[in-house]
Amino acid sequence: MSKIGTLMRYLSTPRKFKSRQQILKRQKKGIRKHIAYVRDRSPFYARHWQGFDNEQWQSFPLIDKNIMMENLDDFLTVRLNVEEARILAARAEKSRDFSPKIGPYSIGYSSGTSGSRGMHFISEAEQTGWAGFMLKRGLGGSILGRHKIGLILRANSNTFESIGSKKIQFCFYDLMLPLAEIHEQLLRDQVDVLIGPPSVLRYLADEKTTLKPRRIISSAEVLDDIDREIIETHFGTIVHQFYSSTEGEIAATCEYGTLHLNEGMMVIQKEWVDEEKRWFHPIITDFKRKTQPIIRYRLNDILVASQHQCKCGDARQSIEAVMGRQDDVFYLQKENEEGYEKIVPDFIRRAVMQMHPDITAFCAIQKSAETIEVQLLPEGLKDCSMLGFESLWASKKVKAASINVVAYTHVPSTTKLRRIRRSFEPAESL
Repeated sequence: MSKIGTLMRYLSTPRKFKSRQQILKRQKKGIRKHIAYVRDRSPFYARHWQGFDNEQWQSFPLIDKNIMMENLDDFLTVRLNVEEARILAARAEKSRDFSPKIGPYSIGYSSGTSGSRGMHFISEAEQTGWAGFMLKRGLGGSILGRHKIGLILRANSNTFESIGSKKIQFCFYDLMLPLAEIHEQLLRDQVDVLIGPPSVLRYLADEKTTLKPRRIISSAEVLDDIDREIIETHFGTIVHQFYSSTEGEIAATCEYGTLHLNEGMMVIQKEWVDEEKRWFHPIITDFKRKTQPIIRYRLNDILVASQHQCKCGDARQSIEAVMGRQDDVFYLQKENEEGYEKIVPDFIRRAVMQMHPDITAFCAIQKSAETIEVQLLPEGLKDCSMLGFESLWASKKVKAASINVVAYTHVPSTTKLRRIRRSFEPAESL
């Protein structure tokens, strides 16, 4: 039954949308039924939407991860023992056996890089539908062909075993293992589609791997331009992307490597951070996800909307960049007044890359309002320039922070790579 469900979702998922009207028609049809379904079955949403008609869904009160996790028991549209599920999920994390379910529902934890771990429940029907969608967007070939798909993940899923067949084989590589061991397994299996975090793909490129997948897909971390260039140069192919989170599969790339929002299965409203620069927080309403509904869910990520339609012809909104999270915005003290000026990750990234022409990897960590730690590869770079930072401080009219250059410490693992991050909490943001 799961294979049939996967095939049906694969066949019903358009590869492209010809017009915005086609997208809006699909969204309107999906959301109308979905909102009524969720209101009837989720005690949380029924309370949360009091005073609003179903047709007013675009104005429903927002939710976020904290609200979802605080109300998880009655957030769901099915009644499950959430505490029992937490125990099962924690046990799976330790044993690395991710097969146990709670009834017919699979349980998952997010990685918790934002400081709090998310938890999600997915039904068998949702799993098989998700698999069909991802195969349509990720295979780069027909579902009737032979494919060996390698997934480098922090946690396996019983979804893959359930939909595997003689023609489509899934190989799971546990990020808890040493990278050298993962590399050996990949060489042994010779996968033709490779999906994994960009930090691991970059490791394979740096190791000059002889692995030759026909398609490479970055997932789980933000793909930085510096990593993209090195990975694409080594493997000789475009690095595609799945931009996803606990809250859903938000975007995927077309044949040209452009990220397109998955507007065929969700509505993504824009909360503008800077409309002129086209920076926004996505507000997600997923009309395919029923067990743990995601409706008017505000993500902390900052995306950059493209002004132009992609040359692939797809009418879905294309994204120029995933800049990072609101949590990673730097706070610098204003020059002539109290308070902080917020500096988005993209500006910090540009300043770091101006430090030296030979930089191959970096991390920038704001330790306090006065101190930024910059980790650089290769080690021992001489005559690093601070002009990029000085220009940034002047343009933003902030007090200059001290830049401390130290050794690069990140090793690809279950810990997500965040090249730009803030490790302190300024008083005014508490």
